[in-house]
Amino acid sequence: MEKLRCLIVIVCVSLLAVSAAMASDVHDLEIEGGVEVTVIYDPLGPNNLIAAFINFDNNNAYKVHVSWQAVIMCEGSDITKGYGEPFVMSEGGSYQVTIWRSATCGNRKLEDIKVEIFEVKKTTDN
Repeated sequence: MEKLRCLIVIVCVSLLAVSAAMASDVHDLEIEGGVEVTVIYDPLGPNNLIAAFINFDNNNAYKVHVSWQAVIMCEGSDITKGYGEPFVMSEGGSYQVTIWRSATCGNRKLEDIKVEIFEVKKTTDN
């Protein structure tokens, strides 16, 4: 009986891992000044409130200040340029931005997100 219970748990965990891997769609966008940018579409599935996560990873051995802008493309509309708040990342640090469905495309489908990095500069700011 104990082996059967263990088998059921392993199968359930495996199915959960496979469904999570299928739901997320990771894309590398660019590397600028040692900062790598990736986007994960539909991280929690297509019917969730979150459309995407934009991840910034600092591969530098020093703190950086990043100025950026999101470029969002929705089904059946023109390109929209969003506002990206400048931020500071510590060495080896990361920063994540959540893109909400209601704020990006309304009822339309999100087709693509690109990130324009204007500046990555070494800083001593907190």
